[in-house]
Amino acid sequence: MATIGVRSPYFISGATGGKSYQIKVTIDGTLRYTIFKNLDGNASFEISELVRDYLDIVYSGTLSSTPETDYVAEVEVYLDVWSTANGTGTGDLVSTTVLDVDASEGYGYFTDGYNYDLPGSNALLLSSDTIWSPEDTAGAFYYKSSAGEITRMTYSTTDSSKTSPGGSFWTLNIKRFPCSKYDAIKLVFINRFGMPQELYFFNKTTEAVSSTKEQYKSSNIPVSGNYSVYEHQYKTFNKQGNLRYILNTGYVDESYNPYMQELMLSEQVWMHIDGIVVPITVNSSDVSFKTSLNDKLVNYTVEVQEANDLINSMR
Repeated sequence: MATIGVRSPYFISGATGGKSYQIKVTIDGTLRYTIFKNLDGNASFEISELVRDYLDIVYSGTLSSTPETDYVAEVEVYLDVWSTANGTGTGDLVSTTVLDVDASEGYGYFTDGYNYDLPGSNALLLSSDTIWSPEDTAGAFYYKSSAGEITRMTYSTTDSSKTSPGGSFWTLNIKRFPCSKYDAIKLVFINRFGMPQELYFFNKTTEAVSSTKEQYKSSNIPVSGNYSVYEHQYKTFNKQGNLRYILNTGYVDESYNPYMQELMLSEQVWMHIDGIVVPITVNSSDVSFKTSLNDKLVNYTVEVQEANDLINSMR
C-alpha cells in the first residue's frame, strides 16, 4: 500500500461536471470528517492537515517492532461528486474517487513535486546507504518489505552490513566508530519517511544550564522605617531553567549529510543520556554540509536543549 507523508500537502480531486462535492475521511477505521463543498467545476481537498491530527508518535526508548500500528495511520478517503449544488450530497452521483493509503509523519521536498508518495516496496527508509554505530552496539532501522509493509530490521553488535530480504534490492553499510574516552550520545529523530531513526554523536559533549526569571521591586518598610538589611529589595519569582548540550559527531564522512539535514528539520527528537530518554529541541538552526572532496573526514557540532523545564512545572 502506498504511504503518504502528511507533513507535505496531499490533494484529492473529483471529476469535472459536478456542482456539489462530498468528502469522507476515515482514519484507522473511524469516520473523522465529512465535508461538503458547492462548486460549479472541479474541486480539490487537501487531506494532510486532517490526517495529521490523528497521528501521535510515541517513543519511550526502543524502536517499535510494530511500526504499521505505532507510526502509521490507515486512511480511506471517498470523494463523491453530485449534480446538485445543495450541499447535502443528493441528486445524481456523477463520480466517486477513492483513496486508500497509509499515512506517516513524513514529507517530500519541493523538488519531489505534487502528491509525493514515500518509497514503495523493497525500499530502505533511510536517506543514505550507510549508518554509523559505536563498536559493540546493536541497533535497528526500518524498510519497506516486498509486500509494501513497513518493517523493523535489527543489526547485531558485530554486523558490518545488512541486506534486504529476498533479493539484493539494497545493502546498508554499518560503519563502526571506535571506542574513545567519550560516551556516545544517541539521538532518535523522526526522519523524512516519518520513522524514528537512531543517530550517534561520538565525541565530546558539553552540558550547561540556562535560566529565566521575573523580578519586582519590593518596599516593605515598617512604620518605624527601620528596614532589615537581610531582606531582598528585589524579589525573584517564576525562576526556571533548562539543560542544554553541545554534541559532536566525531570524524565522520558525507554519509552523515542527509541525516543532519533531516535532524534539523525534525519536529520530534529524543536523546539517550545517563541511562534515561529525554525529549529535546534542536537549537542549532543551520549546518554546513561537508564533502569528502573538500573536507575529508569532518566533525558536526549541534546544540540541543531538553524540551521541558528543569523544575517540574506540570499542572
